Amino acid sequence: MKFTYIALAAVSCTALVACGGNKNAAPATDPTPATAPAAATETAPKVSLDSAIDRYSYALGMDLGKAIANINVPLKLDVIIEAIKDEVDSNRTVLLADSSAETALQDLLLKMQQQKQADEKAAAKKALDEQAAFLAKNITDSTVKVTTKGVQYKVIKDGAGVTPKASDKVQVHYIGSLLDGTEFDNSVKRGEPLEFPVSAVIEGWQDLLQVMKEGMKVKAWIPSALAYGEAGVPPMIPANALLVFEVELLKVYTETPTVDTTAVAPAAPADAAAAGAATAEPAKADAAKTGEVTSVEPAAPETTKPAKPAKEQKKPAKGKKK
Repeated sequence: MKFTYIALAAVSCTALVACGGNKNAAPATDPTPATAPAAATETAPKVSLDSAIDRYSYALGMDLGKAIANINVPLKLDVIIEAIKDEVDSNRTVLLADSSAETALQDLLLKMQQQKQADEKAAAKKALDEQAAFLAKNITDSTVKVTTKGVQYKVIKDGAGVTPKASDKVQVHYIGSLLDGTEFDNSVKRGEPLEFPVSAVIEGWQDLLQVMKEGMKVKAWIPSALAYGEAGVPPMIPANALLVFEVELLKVYTETPTVDTTAVAPAAPADAAAAGAATAEPAKADAAKTGEVTSVEPAAPETTKPAKPAKEQKKPAKGKKK
C-alpha cells in the first residue's frame, strides 16, 4: 500500500536526524538558483485546523518537516512534495522502484555522515582558535592570575582556610558554563554543594583547587586541554570547549596521616618499671590531692611472704679439757 510505504519512509527520514547537523544551522538548500519570489499579492492558502483530520494531517506534515529541516545536505523541497503526491495518489506514477529508493536513501545517509564529520571538525577548530584568542586577551587583565598548568582565575572572595592537597576531599559550590555563556551545570540552583576527592575531577579543577584556600571564591577559565579536549561531553560540552566556572571552596577535609605503630620503639625495662610504679595507684594519688574518693579499686595488698630471719650462728667449739 502506497500510504504505508510513505509512512515508513517518514520514519526512516526521522531516524536520519541523528546524522543531521545543528538545528540552528542554515537549512539545506538546493545549489541551483531559486526561482523568483511570487508576487506580493499572492499569499499561501490558509490551512484550516478545525477538524481532527486537519490537525493530524498538519501534525504529520510538521513531523516530516522537522526531519527534513535537520538534514545537513542539499535537498529539493519541490521534488519531495511531488514524491509524496506520487505515493499518495494512485492515479500518479512513482518514478523509483523500492530498491532504487532504498539505495538513494543509503547514499543520503552516507553523505550526511560525511558532512557531519566535516562540520564537527570545523567547529572544533573554530572553538580552539576562539579560546586561544580569548585566553591571550584575558591574561592581560591585572586581576587575572594563572596556575602552573594554565588555568586562569580571578579571586571574587578571599579565603583564610587551608589549601587542599591532591589527597584531600573538598566541598564546593560551582556554576559551569561555556564561553558563550551557555550554562551546563549549577550546584547553587540545586541547593546542594558537591563533595569529591581532589584527584577525582578533571585536571584543570585539580590545578585550580590546589591554589585556593577554604572560604575562597573564584571565577576560572579552564582550557579544553585541561578539561574534556576534542571529545567533549556531547551534547552539553562540545569539542575543544573552554569551560568557565565560578567555584567556592566551602570545606577542605584533610587526609589524616596513618601512624605506623611498628615504628614506635618499646620502652626500656627500667623505664617501664618506673612507669608502672607511677601509674599503679592513680586513684590514691588523686585522692591525696583532692580529698575525693574515686571509684577505682585500690591496688591489692602484696602477697609476698616476708623473708625468714637468718639462723643463729653455731657457738664456737669449746676447748679441750686439760
